[in-house]
Amino acid sequence: MAIVATAPFREAPDDVVDEILLRLPCPSSLMRAAAACASFRLLVSSPRFLRRHRALHPDAAAPFLGVFSSVPAPGESGAAFHPSDPPHPAAAAARDVAGAADFSFAFLPTPPDAERPGWLVRDYCDGRFLLDRASSCSAFDSDIVTDLAVCDPVSRRYVLLPPIPEDLAASADNPLGVLGGRRWCEPFLAPADAEGGKDEEEPSFVVIWTARCPRKVVALAFSSRDGRWRALPSPDCFVWRRHRSPFSCPVHAVWNRRHYAHGRFYWADCLTNRWLVLDIGAMELSVQEVPAPARFWEENVAVVEGANGEVGVFAHEFYHANGNANLNYYTIPRDADGAAKSWRLEKTIPLPWSTAHGRPFCIRGAANGCLIIEVNQDSPRPFMSSSHDSRDVELFKIDVGRLELERVCRARCSGGVSDGWWPYFGFPPLLSLPTV
Repeated sequence: MAIVATAPFREAPDDVVDEILLRLPCPSSLMRAAAACASFRLLVSSPRFLRRHRALHPDAAAPFLGVFSSVPAPGESGAAFHPSDPPHPAAAAARDVAGAADFSFAFLPTPPDAERPGWLVRDYCDGRFLLDRASSCSAFDSDIVTDLAVCDPVSRRYVLLPPIPEDLAASADNPLGVLGGRRWCEPFLAPADAEGGKDEEEPSFVVIWTARCPRKVVALAFSSRDGRWRALPSPDCFVWRRHRSPFSCPVHAVWNRRHYAHGRFYWADCLTNRWLVLDIGAMELSVQEVPAPARFWEENVAVVEGANGEVGVFAHEFYHANGNANLNYYTIPRDADGAAKSWRLEKTIPLPWSTAHGRPFCIRGAANGCLIIEVNQDSPRPFMSSSHDSRDVELFKIDVGRLELERVCRARCSGGVSDGWWPYFGFPPLLSLPTV
């Protein structure tokens, strides 16, 4: 029997290994490669490699990992991350994030005055969190102009924003309350691509600050690139109705429900069919007429990013006939001049929960074309629940691409309709780049 000599095994050069791993198409493939050996793990977790990989695979978006709530679970502090349960494909990565991140935000500086309230989560976007607390500047009403911080709970990095200049803050005259009267302003984050700040070596971000005054909306913008606040143009004499029909949703629900789709933020007043629109590219506010097929309560509406640049809307009726619940998905077509037409029904999604003895579900939040629904079948709650309620619920999601109901997890949670809820998208800690 002939013996065939084989060439001795040689390790591939580092640059060759680097090019091979760069061609792995998705985060799950990188995680499997990282588990193979220590050298692969060191390579795929390096910021330089991760930036190159994301540039090469721009469609490999961060996976859905769970649901984040601005209200902590009972007995905890900070806020609450509800990771997806098995058999969800991202359940393992979600557990890793839950174990690695500090969602109590204890790494943020504490106020020297022990009587001052702590940090409150106001927004989440692209791995960044925006929090505020009562202002440390005595020149301001601390409920209107608050201290602001942008942070990343995985890397535990944060940036404290400079105070809003007094002349800009003074333009917010007699604003109406939000969050059940706990605040008088609404700050939020613009998406990372608004500044071209996605996956930069020094990530940049934009914060929008708004106050809803009786006859106008005051809007300011802060960019981390130049570190300055500036005022945004706002429509004149835009009157928010303090008193609405008893059969309509309270006015604060309009302002508490901020939506985002394809470069624009929306506040939908379904009673008047008038939407307040903030165009991030132009950085200006306008009022648009958007006819709806029915007088929906704002709490039962969520605007989402549809396919091919379309604006989508999930909505359900306040009353469900015969105890059968449905969720409708609409798109908003536009005419040749860009004006919005009436919503166009695309699909009616039957929901499996009976509404014969109360509605056991509610729309909680939406982002990246994903809608979150809270379900409590054991004890259907009143529409306007207290923010102090504590309950065991199940969380579900519906993606615009599939329009099918998918269970996320079971959670112990609290909070009412005015508190923030967001679908949480992210990478496992090993593959995460700092976002601040």
